[in-house]
Amino acid sequence: MYSCNYTNNTEYQFNNECCNTSENINLVGVYPQNKLENVLQCNPITNKWVQFYVSEIVDIPEQKPDIEGIVGVNSCVEIISQRVIKTPEVTGYTTNDGTFIPGNTISNSECTNLTGRKLVIEGLLNQKIIYTALVDNQALHSASFTIPFSVFIIIDKNTPLSQTFKLYSYIEDIFACQLSERSVFKNTTLFIKASPVC
Repeated sequence: MYSCNYTNNTEYQFNNECCNTSENINLVGVYPQNKLENVLQCNPITNKWVQFYVSEIVDIPEQKPDIEGIVGVNSCVEIISQRVIKTPEVTGYTTNDGTFIPGNTISNSECTNLTGRKLVIEGLLNQKIIYTALVDNQALHSASFTIPFSVFIIIDKNTPLSQTFKLYSYIEDIFACQLSERSVFKNTTLFIKASPVC
């Protein structure tokens, strides 16, 4: 058993069964893998994309009863803003033997090159956790949460700062487990595709 004040407003005893439990949770909002592959085939040259995850521990509101078990998680993504920004650009360097290595050939471990432009995207992950209450009649209850996120996509260096993009957001996976009678750990894996609007 662990005792932890992990959200600064609750303190509960919980154990590490989260990783060992395979609850049968109904997940709503996850996009099928085969359809996501089709999304990537549409305009592959102009498409830009990012993958990321949102991890969180959420507490059931005080007016709601304790959790007996999680029944389902319903999630959706809402994009609230986008903007193109100027960022540093790798210009290159000269090796000890005098060879110049141009910046557009220098990438990081994700094979991403800095171009001097990024598309910054802000959004909200809206979700509802449906659970059985820890009461005699085991009534179904739900609690809603909204978690903000901000991500970026590296885009072409000649992209105007006024350029807008059509954004497509997809939920690839949702993992949820009960940490205590009042708290839930969730991890949502997201994919966002951006296509320039002409």
